[in-house]
Amino acid sequence: MKRLVFLIVLCLPFFVSAQTKIKETDVPKSVLLSLEKTYEAYKVKTWYQAPGQYIADIVIDGQPGRSYFTDNGDWQYSTFPTEIKECPTLMNTYFVNNYPGYRIKNIDYVEEMSGDNYYRMIVVRKGVGAEDCEMVFDTRGKLMKSNAPDPDEVKADYYARNNPEDRDLKKRPKPEEDMASSPKEAPSNGIVAAFTKKVPPARISQGPDWVKRGSEQFVAYYSNNQKIQFEAVYNTNTEKAVMTGKVLPKERYTNAIIKYLNEKYKGEKYKVEKMVVYEYDSKYRDETTGKKPKPYTYVVVSQKVKGVKKPKYTRMEFDNSAKFIGLLAAPLDEYDIQ
Repeated sequence: MKRLVFLIVLCLPFFVSAQTKIKETDVPKSVLLSLEKTYEAYKVKTWYQAPGQYIADIVIDGQPGRSYFTDNGDWQYSTFPTEIKECPTLMNTYFVNNYPGYRIKNIDYVEEMSGDNYYRMIVVRKGVGAEDCEMVFDTRGKLMKSNAPDPDEVKADYYARNNPEDRDLKKRPKPEEDMASSPKEAPSNGIVAAFTKKVPPARISQGPDWVKRGSEQFVAYYSNNQKIQFEAVYNTNTEKAVMTGKVLPKERYTNAIIKYLNEKYKGEKYKVEKMVVYEYDSKYRDETTGKKPKPYTYVVVSQKVKGVKKPKYTRMEFDNSAKFIGLLAAPLDEYDIQ
């Protein structure tokens, strides 16, 4: 494989487009000739066609990779998956010293038509909801380009998250004031009546425990006769049902969501504390669209933090296709995991 050493100015774009598998007989001769000129010895496993491109899955000297060509047969670039141990030591040293709490998703060695060869490393902060970042290194392992956060900010944030007790060393605890306990706010008779009509007492083995959620909702936490836990949400203004959440047992967790979490928490220890599937009431309609919203899943994940007794909780939502929607900043209410 060619290993020409050139300084890189800009990283080439990596387009994600629709690719169709094709036969070699459907590949233009100009593309085939360009491949022969680019590499002396190679083996093509599969050909693909994309808008404006022909792509070959190739093997060169036992190394699998991909070569990209224009419709006119011009070679654009090739990428070869690479392990960090095969990269210059300077690359790994830079990553380890500057990005604690991050992990490497993949590395490609890139050969360009211009002769610029370099390493393209994709990294991501451990946990959920983090965006992929790209770092480009020359063939010596020197960083040439990056859209990752500033290393100093990353290290400061990592230290703060793993040493929260340091932030309070100089703070004097405030004296606690004696305050008379106030009675717990209860739902209106209309909400209780609507819930009882929908879920008769004979179908309940435990509860309902009513909790105020925000300023416009009351939630009934209860278990049915099969010991399945539910969360029934009612609007305080209309006194009507909004939605009902079913708490899933571990063996019923959504596989696609668990797969997503395993990828985002790769190499980390975590625990799914709660997975709740919320479905909206049949009569409930969104005020903006006038339509019934689709179901969604609410998930709470915990992680132990070094030097801290209380775990770190991450709350997130997924749509009805198990696609990640976003993170939630705080517990839903006092019954949610604190």
